[in-house]
Amino acid sequence: MDWHMTLFNNKSMRPLAVRMRPRCFSEFLGQRHILSSGGIIEQIIKSDIFPSLILYGPPGTGKTSLALLLAREKQMKFVYLNAAVSNVKELRTVLFSARERFNKTGLRTMLFIDEIQRFNASQQEVLLPFVEEGSSIFVGASVENPLFVLIPALNSRCLVIELKRLSDQEVFTGLKRALQDKERGFARDIKVDDPVLWSIAKRSDGDMRRAYTMLEILCAGKDKITVQDLERLTGRKVLYYDRASDMHYDTISSFIKAMRRGDEQEATYWLSKMLYAGEDPRFIVRRMIIFASEDIGMADPNALVVAVSSYHALQVVGLPEAEFVLMQACMYLSRAPKSQETKERLFALKEQIEKEQSKVPKKFVQPKLPK
Repeated sequence: MDWHMTLFNNKSMRPLAVRMRPRCFSEFLGQRHILSSGGIIEQIIKSDIFPSLILYGPPGTGKTSLALLLAREKQMKFVYLNAAVSNVKELRTVLFSARERFNKTGLRTMLFIDEIQRFNASQQEVLLPFVEEGSSIFVGASVENPLFVLIPALNSRCLVIELKRLSDQEVFTGLKRALQDKERGFARDIKVDDPVLWSIAKRSDGDMRRAYTMLEILCAGKDKITVQDLERLTGRKVLYYDRASDMHYDTISSFIKAMRRGDEQEATYWLSKMLYAGEDPRFIVRRMIIFASEDIGMADPNALVVAVSSYHALQVVGLPEAEFVLMQACMYLSRAPKSQETKERLFALKEQIEKEQSKVPKKFVQPKLPK
């Protein structure tokens, strides 16, 4: 499928997420780690060499949009395939056409394969000779780590670029842009209060496509959107809990203090409130991992195992199922005996090392270690 027309020039009604695709890199939301000056994308654009790429990251972070912009910048024909519905016959047809086009006109083709992780080993092997010859540039998109889902031969021929979840602020900016853009967003004036947009941003979990879809459904046939409209759509009450506000830090602090006191009831309450309000569960688990070593430590070394295991479980099953895992870990850490021996030992040694002379002595002297 050639998306040059359908995604950039076609004026027919399409989903908001498609209409709001960035038309240039300055409109791209997030991913400053690869789009900033001197970053990998700038190097690819300026270079005569265009490597085959694997764009790896969560849904709705801009993998397809990034490939489209690169194809336009490098003046390549863009062909889209989805690994979930494509087969070897279709893949070969596209690749041979790209080779013929290159031989006749010198125009290279960017073959973008979405959900590349769904191709089996035999399907991936079809790409290898074409990637080598350079008539087509392969760009794959995957939500799974390519090291585990792609064959080594294909991995070694591709540069992996990781995209990250968008922040609440970046999603909020995208939603605001859609409301203000009369050409690609909404043709009419729609009043949506900022608290509603922030709530949508939090519920999207860094997925811009999900946020646009929610906004589009809310705005269908309406000129004003309220918090009550969002609550009716999601079936959940909107809590005024901003991840960047004092409430964010106060709540996580109360959570940690409750576990430190062994108050399991209060700790699980704060955990539930954070999850309900849309707090990033990875932030919560990271704090539990720190707590397991800093506040429990050698009193129960297994607490660290439990906390780290909860992080891996979150990565595997995701929310909402992982809420059970986080609750179990919170209950374990609250009940565990507490000891700050690890913390005290670490700080004592740091203090001693800072007091030692920085110059190297003529001969090694065994230091007197704190008890």
